Amino acid sequence: MATLQIDDLEIAYETVGEGVSLVFIHEVATNQRIWQRQRTFFRQRYRAITVDVLGHGQVAWPPQEIAIAQAARRVEQLMERLGTGPAVIIGVSMGAAVAMHMAFEAPALVRGLGLVSPWNYASGDMQSLINRLFRLAEAGDMAAHADLFLRYSFPTTASALHAVEMERLRSLILEQNAWAVVYTWVACLACDLRVEVGQIKAPCLIIAGLNDLFAPPYLARGVAEGLAEVELEIWEDTGHFPFLEDHERFNRRLDLFIQRCLLSSESV
Repeated sequence: MATLQIDDLEIAYETVGEGVSLVFIHEVATNQRIWQRQRTFFRQRYRAITVDVLGHGQVAWPPQEIAIAQAARRVEQLMERLGTGPAVIIGVSMGAAVAMHMAFEAPALVRGLGLVSPWNYASGDMQSLINRLFRLAEAGDMAAHADLFLRYSFPTTASALHAVEMERLRSLILEQNAWAVVYTWVACLACDLRVEVGQIKAPCLIIAGLNDLFAPPYLARGVAEGLAEVELEIWEDTGHFPFLEDHERFNRRLDLFIQRCLLSSESV
């Protein structure tokens, strides 16, 4: 893992491989390590960059920096310092919100968007769940926070494979700073991208899980309805983290989308 000082803020990231840049942005209460299988797969042909945002991982952010718009701006600055050029931005849930904000705010940096379990605002049910997660993190009970989050993120009839990924994810959640998680849930509740989504011109791939109770697929459909160019897939056997639950299928599908983005940019 490397760090880069931008203004008075330190950003942690990792970059592997060479070629067109892919930037991966994580979900609340996780960090860049959640993309381990994607980093391994895509490093063979692309430059895969994973980044920690909003005080997650090993580098703390001050509370005033913990907002979706600020995370987008900091990732943009990181990309500019690394000289990535236009990149495909991949984000899950909160990370997808950051990616969409980047596509709206800095379209020249965005070659395409891979949006996993996205939402453009916190619906009523989602708000209620986030409030419960917020209170657990505020109390410092990250074990209960992890249990509740995983209960709503994975299928109720989880397979043995799901159980392995759930345990890995639970360990990752327990490593996070509770106050960074608290402030980030507040940032999610404050985020409303319904107007901005309609102004995104970059090609988009949306993958959501039918069994996702945290960000149900109707939220992904709502995002898709506002986008100019989008491919939407709802996977029947997955929940909130399709790239963990069926990483081989996810990696193949994302690779096809990346290739389409590259062909589209070459024809312009």
